[in-house]
Amino acid sequence: MTEVVQKAPRRITGWTVFYGMVAFFGVIIAVNLTFVYFALDSWPGLTTQHAYEEGIAYNKTLEQAAAQNEMGWTSRVGLGAPMPKGGRVLGVVMQGPDGPLTGLDIHAKLSRPIGEGLIVETGLNEEQAGRYGGLVKLPALGRWEVEITAKDGAGRTYRMIHEIQAGN
Repeated sequence: MTEVVQKAPRRITGWTVFYGMVAFFGVIIAVNLTFVYFALDSWPGLTTQHAYEEGIAYNKTLEQAAAQNEMGWTSRVGLGAPMPKGGRVLGVVMQGPDGPLTGLDIHAKLSRPIGEGLIVETGLNEEQAGRYGGLVKLPALGRWEVEITAKDGAGRTYRMIHEIQAGN
């Protein structure tokens, strides 16, 4: 017959508990530090290079927004389907209190809300009364912010930021 040898149960001492706790919290701290490193390395969170100057000029920004609201202009932005060479038509509809706005000089600046360096700028031509369009070639799919700047012959300026989704 085979004799079964039983081992004595392992004794848990104070040092065993101490080393276990150090290992447990060491792993948690290492994982958290790794997450912090990748969070800071992937995007710095900086949205403007001139935050102080923009903060000082905030009252002027509020005055411009109030003057723009008094004009009563509105804008709508749309993005057409992809064309064979990768371009798309960016369309803008401009309305005033009395109907479509004609004869405007319109400029569009498209940028990604996340990430840096993806900026596309284009001028828009009037296609119909109050309807403007221009060809853009977006380097990436996804969400884009479209900043519309429209000026009329009297020197009034309208600025609005819209969001569009560029998919297939």
